[in-house]
Amino acid sequence: MKKNKNLILAVLFILGLYSCSPKITNQPYSGEVNFLYKEAQGTIAVKSTGYGKSQLEAVTDAQKNAFKVLLFKGLPGTELNVPLIDNENEATSKHSTYLNKLFDEGYYKTFMMSSTESSNLIKMEGTKGTKKISVDVKINYNSLRKDLEQNQLIRKFGY
Repeated sequence: MKKNKNLILAVLFILGLYSCSPKITNQPYSGEVNFLYKEAQGTIAVKSTGYGKSQLEAVTDAQKNAFKVLLFKGLPGTELNVPLIDNENEATSKHSTYLNKLFDEGYYKTFMMSSTESSNLIKMEGTKGTKKISVDVKINYNSLRKDLEQNQLIRKFGY
């Protein structure tokens, strides 16, 4: 009986450790981000699609998707055609504290100049309550790049 109790405690302890691990690592995101326009030097507007159980969750997902694509994938046809961060896996393990702050704590919003819903909330067929929305997001990528440099996620431009 004591062995079973110790085994159960060990399993609960391991599950507890797992639930405290950083959430950003290997978190899936949609690549549905398209360039809209460049208004001023250092800013870019994109249309991003997000998914969620509620409108707020879907809008937040769309906003985060826009930033994740700029950071880890790049946006073809723009001056940000290559990702700001070269290696997503390395960055998520080495800089998990910063990336958790950026995405989980909403720090990305400090680089977001505006966010406007550009489509109606659509219920996805064949899903259990998942909804989809498109959002136009204007991003100050100069400030984002400078912050990434200061936090040593990327090298200074030109060095």
